[in-house]
Amino acid sequence: MKLQSIQILRGIAALLVVFYHIRAQEMRSILDNNGSEMPWLSGIVTNGYAGVDLFFVISGFIMVVVTSGDKPGLRTAADFLFARLTRVYPIWWFFAGIMAIYLVGFHGLSGMGQGWQSFARSEPVVPYIIKSFLLLPQAEDPILGVGWTLVHEVYFYLVFTLILLLRRSWLPYCLLAWGLLVIGGWSMGLSGHRPEDLPALVFFPMTMEFIFGAATGLLVASGLAWRAGAITLLAVLALAASLCFQGIETTHTLQWGRVMLYGFPSAALIYGVVTLERTDRLAWLVPAAVTFLVTILVFQLYGTVDESPFQLRLGGTIVAITVGILAMLATLWGGWVGGQAHPDVIRAITPWLQRVLHAFVRLGDASYSLYLSHTIFIVAIRLIFSVLGEIKPLAPLFQLGHPGLLDNFTFLAVCLTVSITGALVSYRFVERPMTRHLRGVRSRLFDQPEPVGKTAP
Repeated sequence: MKLQSIQILRGIAALLVVFYHIRAQEMRSILDNNGSEMPWLSGIVTNGYAGVDLFFVISGFIMVVVTSGDKPGLRTAADFLFARLTRVYPIWWFFAGIMAIYLVGFHGLSGMGQGWQSFARSEPVVPYIIKSFLLLPQAEDPILGVGWTLVHEVYFYLVFTLILLLRRSWLPYCLLAWGLLVIGGWSMGLSGHRPEDLPALVFFPMTMEFIFGAATGLLVASGLAWRAGAITLLAVLALAASLCFQGIETTHTLQWGRVMLYGFPSAALIYGVVTLERTDRLAWLVPAAVTFLVTILVFQLYGTVDESPFQLRLGGTIVAITVGILAMLATLWGGWVGGQAHPDVIRAITPWLQRVLHAFVRLGDASYSLYLSHTIFIVAIRLIFSVLGEIKPLAPLFQLGHPGLLDNFTFLAVCLTVSITGALVSYRFVERPMTRHLRGVRSRLFDQPEPVGKTAP
């Protein structure tokens, strides 16, 4: 059964990454136009890459949940691997193929020229394309940059497939051993600065986030339902504080730093919201959402960037979190008083809240398409804005770096609208048909009774 709470978190994770890349392209256009202003999007958006960390934790959680009733053995492992790889690769090939057609069409296969070099850099072109499509570790990001996370995902699936060959009772020990292996390999310097080869991939610290998610799945599967509402609110506060406070990116912050700042709160958040859904208490998401939105809006007013001084980031984080806590308490109090004194009002706003919930569930459904496609849309929009911005009467609207906020707001609104709309279209007409067809293939291959005498141990 699809968990609405997980789909909501997927949608939020994808939006964080989208905002992060909108800001990056906005900043690039401002520099290209010799502007001196800072991007309008700031605050937590400078750390929007944390959406990837949330995705990794969700992935580990889902892997445990979807296999919870399966018998160990070769058929189960093969079924799982087929399901996961056919979920990742086809839509990846679709969008990576668009990039490959663009680059080959405009720059050929010589690998020369600025267009190719901005992607392949040190890699020969043909091996680079092959590695990109197969999601193999390499020195550079894949041909569609966001695909670097899928390299990790495929690795997670392969290891988990091997774990499925073993008894389910061994899973906690396997996860512990896996985590110790990552820590040991990293401590010996085997992970490198990025997962450019197999050892670096195997020992890269972000693997711990998948393990956190798997451990959370075991916890939920155990039936433990302790203080889910409070844990959700605390996790939201911790995640918001991390998004606010994290400063300039370093090797540490992009490895163990993000694991600690974003991995742990993400695992707690997943435990909280899934437990709330299973106990029919999703109303707790209202104060959680209010807390997060108020916190990030207050911090946005500080206008911080990666290089902002420590004291400014710290002060802004403390103020934002304090106001967020007050908003949370006010929402809890208002909900309790409203439920007691004006139940009709609470019942009247419930359908509206359910529509918001449904919208985020739909966004979560399309989150994979959104994640893969949004950079293509945003870069295309940036190029269109650069052309329109040269037309003097249109400059206030389209020339990023022009005085005033009209150009910045227009860029954000267009990028967000086109990215989400394009993702929904992709999900409806590309991703979902592919998934349904491959689900039928999987059913024909694996949904058959075990031969007598061939049951798994």
